[in-house]
Amino acid sequence: MKRSDLSEALQKRLVSVEGRSGAFALVPPAPPRSVNTGSINDKLVRAHEALAAMDATLKLLPNAALVTRTLARREAVRSSQMEGTNTEFDELLQYEAARDAQGLPADVRVTHNYVLALEHGLERVNGATSFTSDLVKHLHQILMAGVEDYRDEPGEFRTIQNWIGGRSIYEARLVPPPASHVPELMDGLLAYLRDQDADTPSSIIVRMAIAHAHFEAIHPFRDGNGRVGRLLMPLMLAGEGHSPVYVGGFLKGRQREYYDALLAAQTHGEYVGWIDLLAKGVEVSCVDAIAVSKQLLALRESWAVRLKGLRVDSAAHRVADHLIGYPSVTVRSLEAALEISFPTANAAVAELVKVGILQAVTQGARNRVFAAPEVIGVLDQPIEPEPEDAPDEGFRP
Repeated sequence: MKRSDLSEALQKRLVSVEGRSGAFALVPPAPPRSVNTGSINDKLVRAHEALAAMDATLKLLPNAALVTRTLARREAVRSSQMEGTNTEFDELLQYEAARDAQGLPADVRVTHNYVLALEHGLERVNGATSFTSDLVKHLHQILMAGVEDYRDEPGEFRTIQNWIGGRSIYEARLVPPPASHVPELMDGLLAYLRDQDADTPSSIIVRMAIAHAHFEAIHPFRDGNGRVGRLLMPLMLAGEGHSPVYVGGFLKGRQREYYDALLAAQTHGEYVGWIDLLAKGVEVSCVDAIAVSKQLLALRESWAVRLKGLRVDSAAHRVADHLIGYPSVTVRSLEAALEISFPTANAAVAELVKVGILQAVTQGARNRVFAAPEVIGVLDQPIEPEPEDAPDEGFRP
């Protein structure tokens, strides 16, 4: 990173990197209390309207918790894939059903950690006051648990200098502040997340954009910063009483644009481009969540026709309801979740296999995994077409 990579105002916030002659790190200023978004107000309005529509749709669904559960797992896969993981959506579901990583990508546990961190955050967040250093550290601790090549203590701020992009600190796109600055900078960011005063932007989407750019500029951990940063956005929405919106799929399809927009905010204080992109991401992701919810509801109704010869309170119908949120299951998992006997669960699975709702995805006499391919097919679609040019390795926030 060179001085010329920064605006004149931010050049004044460069500090020397100890032990790296000629290298500089950026100590970011406090998050801006206001951003002129006049040029994109129409897009912010559309994003907020889409958010309200999604909230309303989910409140009317008979199975909203099951739908949001599967959306969260899709987010875990796509946000993690931006950091180089290989686990696909159906593989994560298979791992959760069987609790066995045999035959699955080695990083399936890392992707599952994202699910656990997200669920922990959603349980912990109850209003803006929930955003504390302890929460952020705990999210990171869960995310990096069992990651063998992580060389710091999970859940603790970094003690070394890191950089973003480039093979060396001198070629980096951005050099975050020295480790000694991290605690104070994180205190300032978390205070921003908790503040709801008149000086804070009224739009939750604007606040999400500012907070995310600032978090990634601080880069408080040795690794996992992108995932923790993206975790905080749905938690901010949940903290204000909204259903969480998962923009990972949208951002994955626009990685280069995402990283460039973040960099412009971090190095030149130009936030409008990033806010614009995030507003579109929220709008597109809300529209997608509504469409997925309706498709899953229609799918469940079509299954009822296939099962019309069975009582509506039969185990097969109960399992069919369960599959909307748990598209991969074992007989044992159904026995526990639905509190039915093993023979009853086994018979229900056999009935659903017979009518094409379930199919076996693993072999063997014990703990076989069965999946509902129609549910997975509804969920495992790109939110937008994938771009032809993927970002270079190391080109991550």
